[in-house]
Amino acid sequence: MDLDLTAEEIRVLFSLVEKERTTPDQYPLSTNSLRLACNQKTSRDPVLDLSENEVDAALLSLRERKLVRSSKPTGSRAWKHRQVTSEVIDLGDAALAVLSVLGLRGPQTSGELRQRTERLHPFDETNQVDATLTGLAARENPLVRNIGREPGQSQDRWEHLLGARSVTPERARGHAMAADFEALHESGFFVLPNPWDRGSARMLQEQGAKALATTSAGFGRSIGKDDQQVTRDELVAHVRDLSEFVNVPLAVDSERLFPDSPGGITESVRLLAEAGAAGVSIEDYDPLTSSIVSINSASEAVAEAAAACSAHGLVLTARAENHLYPGGGDLDDTVGRLKAYERAGANCLYAPGLDDVEEIELVISEVNAPINVLALPGVLDLDELAAVGVRRVSTGSLLYQSAMSAAREQAITFLP
Repeated sequence: MDLDLTAEEIRVLFSLVEKERTTPDQYPLSTNSLRLACNQKTSRDPVLDLSENEVDAALLSLRERKLVRSSKPTGSRAWKHRQVTSEVIDLGDAALAVLSVLGLRGPQTSGELRQRTERLHPFDETNQVDATLTGLAARENPLVRNIGREPGQSQDRWEHLLGARSVTPERARGHAMAADFEALHESGFFVLPNPWDRGSARMLQEQGAKALATTSAGFGRSIGKDDQQVTRDELVAHVRDLSEFVNVPLAVDSERLFPDSPGGITESVRLLAEAGAAGVSIEDYDPLTSSIVSINSASEAVAEAAAACSAHGLVLTARAENHLYPGGGDLDDTVGRLKAYERAGANCLYAPGLDDVEEIELVISEVNAPINVLALPGVLDLDELAAVGVRRVSTGSLLYQSAMSAAREQAITFLP
């Protein structure tokens, strides 16, 4: 059955489940009691303020799905509502309790779920919660999924897959942009130019760009830093500023996704998704050691990023950087890395610095994921790249450098 429930339907359904178990003497609930349960300020994330009309609309939809039953008891003026979820979905008490708390309070660890399901269905051990979650995730149509760890946590978090997780217009817009960006990768060829501020983003959008991507070098230099020196907070603020300003999907040159603390990659993806990103990238060069990281370590990082991007609906681009650094340029190593990153879950692959069409065509023949190529004017022809199967071309810091060069030449004419 279709379980793509709205946020309002999820709140109504699981408020009924909760009150059935915690206040059985007051169950089934009247519409007004149910509205109060939906809008209570404890044990709810996010806190909502649903109107009676919104609750009624959610109830109507849930009745049509056979998840809720409403009746008017003899002698009563008010309709009463009860949930009958297990008549439609094969769920035991433990599974229904876990789903309910996930629906009412958002993503949580198994330890948090054990504590918060106590009044609905007590679990003796956390591993019993783990078993319940694993069973729900292993269904033909999974009802939950693992979304990784928050920084500082020792357990993975889980979220339900019953429908909407956010009701904010900003997140709805972000999901739509991410879907549009993903669709661009399904077939054909497009250019992904890299603005560094609002002005350059507006210009590129007005020129017809279907999507945009930030540039780490261009943005860093525009704020007085350099490539690989921007902090995560600075990048997130930059992405939020641009995503709210443009009307096309915005991808992010996010370097290594700030992996230096446990769960750092997962947290970076979450923050960038909330800032409006439609996609992110992850690269395998570590500026702290001035070296390309091992393929195993890089693949593990890609896998963490892929899981986080999947949870937020973002396109993940994995980059093999060796052609940009002295001693690099080993095509066999590049191909091996890109294949490993594809296996780890990357949606798009990128080896910046490849400057030979035959080598690019070889890379394309070795992988299944879409390939991004760095624009090199005078070296690579866009029509030829499209003909050999390149899916997208990005400009990197080229546009920023061109703008600054033109500005510098003009400045020389009137500055001593």
